[in-house]
Amino acid sequence: MKMTNIKISAKGSRKIGQEFKDEIKKLSTLVDCIEIDFNYPHDKNFDDEVDFLVEFKKQTSLNYTVHAQYLNGSLNDFNENIRIETIKTIFHAIDYAEKISAKIVVVHPCLEPYGWSIEKRTELEIDSYRKIADYAAQKNIRIGLENEAKTCFWFPNRATKFELIKKTVDLVNRDNFGLTIDLGHANVAGEDYVSALKSNIKKLYHIHAHDNLGSPENNQKKFNRPDPHLVPGDGVINWGLVIKNLLELNYDGYLELEIEPSEMKRGVKFIRDLNETILKK
Repeated sequence: MKMTNIKISAKGSRKIGQEFKDEIKKLSTLVDCIEIDFNYPHDKNFDDEVDFLVEFKKQTSLNYTVHAQYLNGSLNDFNENIRIETIKTIFHAIDYAEKISAKIVVVHPCLEPYGWSIEKRTELEIDSYRKIADYAAQKNIRIGLENEAKTCFWFPNRATKFELIKKTVDLVNRDNFGLTIDLGHANVAGEDYVSALKSNIKKLYHIHAHDNLGSPENNQKKFNRPDPHLVPGDGVINWGLVIKNLLELNYDGYLELEIEPSEMKRGVKFIRDLNETILKK
């Protein structure tokens, strides 16, 4: 059994302008990969920051991944014009990914507005994912579909339960369409995240790592937020079991710490210390 160190990535800055650049520089002293989020305020007038990322990569050999825009039910909307424009939004994130040489783009699953479950939405969602995957394939980019946290009734089971998420990946049926497993979201949804890592390892492109207290109610009571994105070790997730299994599975992607930049140093140290401890056993 080959065991090596887990590669750690960091969630990028949510700032813009010089503040964004300064935070990226600081994060680059801790990790060799940063995920760039193209949600607000990075959804427009962001070309200067992207140009900076391109030049900074040349100077540092820093790697990037991309998180596409968070969406509501628009990828599976019955209005074709809305679906088309939403797909174009994801294409835009893929174009940016190509520009900064990112090879993975994370996409959130579709919601069901007002919790109104209609089978046709599932068909439209699969079709949108296929279009996105096909566009990304032209640029040698992989799409990682992320599991959601079931924090409200707008999240259908197919967005939160790994059995159904795997079914979605199988239905899309594209070589470059797989999973981004969010461990924190899985814990909030009451899903077995270790089993999910094992059963999806062949299609596991990326991992998001953050902690919480389990159910939305528990988190809301203490943090006033159903999905608080705590530093690993500050919640109830069994990180020792997670790291042990990733090492045994020879997972070669990144474990991205999806926490605040101000907490990143502590998070990186926690994972690296745990990694080292497990390798010594």
